[in-house]
Amino acid sequence: MTVTALARTLRILLPAALLPGLLRAQQATLGPTLTQIVSSGPGVARSCLQSAYSTGLGARLSVPVLTQWTTLQVAGRGHWISWGSTCVDGFPPPAGTYIEEDRVNLLSASFITTDVRLAAQPGEEVPLHLAVGGGNAWHEGHDLPYLVFAGELIVVDRPGVRLGLASEYQWLRVTSDQYQRTYDDFELVSEEFLGQVHEWSHAFILGITLDIPF
Repeated sequence: MTVTALARTLRILLPAALLPGLLRAQQATLGPTLTQIVSSGPGVARSCLQSAYSTGLGARLSVPVLTQWTTLQVAGRGHWISWGSTCVDGFPPPAGTYIEEDRVNLLSASFITTDVRLAAQPGEEVPLHLAVGGGNAWHEGHDLPYLVFAGELIVVDRPGVRLGLASEYQWLRVTSDQYQRTYDDFELVSEEFLGQVHEWSHAFILGITLDIPF
């Protein structure tokens, strides 16, 4: 097949693949989201000494693509609300040499997340959307890229508005700076940078979504 013939074939097949979504373009939606991180792992969870920025306020754009049951979702959230710490300050080790990992836990400071997802509805009569995608958590220190698996139950579906109850599981890559430190009488005597270490962590999130067609 020549390049010209291939290009002609793509011009025919691509619009055919996108046609169902284009026919539903008037059902693209935009609306606010409210989420709460209810469970998280190392590098995401904050210590009791740190403030908690677990509540997210954001927006989501959904555009029909490929079929009448699938949408492309672009979402962003800001975590700026601090819920404070829950314990008093701690102390450094009294004496000895330790391997320590320095990082800014995600929930300990304000941060922003952005991601892109492909969502699917099992059928017209099923008020459930399932989605998979990827994104990034932008914050002080090393950012946390993540994969996301989400589900949303539609509880209100009217021509002018759609309200959903959402849950999602994020699988995040955490990066830490590793040091070898020596203490004496609760004071740091010396330290040596050993390099960066990576590990996978998680966050489980519940939320409410409001979609408004435009």
